[in-house]
Amino acid sequence: MSFHSSLVGLAAVACLGFSLDAGAAPQDSVAAKLDAHLRSHVEKEGFRGAVLVAKDGKVLHSAAYGLADEDGKRPNTLSSQFLIGSLTKSFTAVTVMQLVEDGTLELDAPLSRYLPQLRADLGKRLTLHLLLKQRSGLPDHLDALIEHESEKDVSSAEILRLINKSQLSFKPGAKFEYSNLNYHLAALVIEAVTGKTFAQVLQEKTFTPVAMAASGIERTTNVPPRRSFGYAKGLLGVSRDENNVSYAFGSGDIYSTVEDLYAWDQALFGSGLVSAESKKRLFDGGSREQGYYGYGFRIQPYLRGAGVKERGVLVRHGGSMDGFLSNLHHYTEDRLTVIVLGNVRPFPIRELTFELKEIALGLSPTARSRKEVDE
Repeated sequence: MSFHSSLVGLAAVACLGFSLDAGAAPQDSVAAKLDAHLRSHVEKEGFRGAVLVAKDGKVLHSAAYGLADEDGKRPNTLSSQFLIGSLTKSFTAVTVMQLVEDGTLELDAPLSRYLPQLRADLGKRLTLHLLLKQRSGLPDHLDALIEHESEKDVSSAEILRLINKSQLSFKPGAKFEYSNLNYHLAALVIEAVTGKTFAQVLQEKTFTPVAMAASGIERTTNVPPRRSFGYAKGLLGVSRDENNVSYAFGSGDIYSTVEDLYAWDQALFGSGLVSAESKKRLFDGGSREQGYYGYGFRIQPYLRGAGVKERGVLVRHGGSMDGFLSNLHHYTEDRLTVIVLGNVRPFPIRELTFELKEIALGLSPTARSRKEVDE
């Protein structure tokens, strides 16, 4: 695809916070300012990961920082693959809308139509619309239904069995309450109606068409070759810290790179992946009380550049899991995309993402970012 060509020659590696950019950028350029700000986070917060900032279809800055492997001293690069956590939900929602467009799914049909094995009361009361909007009343995590994660991958059938043990905490549709189980169920529906695995469907409908060759669904038997290791900060330094992501089925089991995610961003906000009608559904976030939540995306106002009073529309989602953090922000009116993937926690990733937006708009990185984080 054409937007990949804009990435050529911009690869950068920052081992221990020092990036090796192709050609020296002027010290006052936006790229230099973005890089300097990121290096400050490496030094002060121990950030490690990869970042891409693009505006008007052109990459302003892309670089990688810190180590992918502490013991082997392998640096992160722009080719490094990261677990993206709950950013997976955006992909699940887009896939549902692709199947709605071809007539395979209906958003308001009871789930029992697609999952007859789902407990009868859940199958009768829940719909894809309620799942995608996070309004089902299902609990937040499977954690409440299982004692601990096994080192062995959990199957789709076992996920469904565990969900059948759950109880609703409120009447479906009554309010917004974030739940990973909603997206477990949506992925189970995708598998049921296609007769394929969730991984196969994503490969066919998104990863291959968008040329996301470095992205996929991770399992213990399918750990990608260039995946960065996840770490947790502690008093004695950092230590390995990772989930078995099969328990995050459909809600947090994708791995990707900043370049692949940028390709997906450009396809999603272009005309390639879903129709304009589907985008209305995906990007209808409602009010703050409704979580600003569309279908797999949070939609909220953002502060634009100097002299612009009107707020813009930010389309975003992020992810947080053991050892990894992710954020993808698309600032619609400014045609600005900020992607941050990290392999160490804790780290203030939302603050950093807003700060990079401010720099890209020619403003001070911290003057307004705290206000946006709090919204």
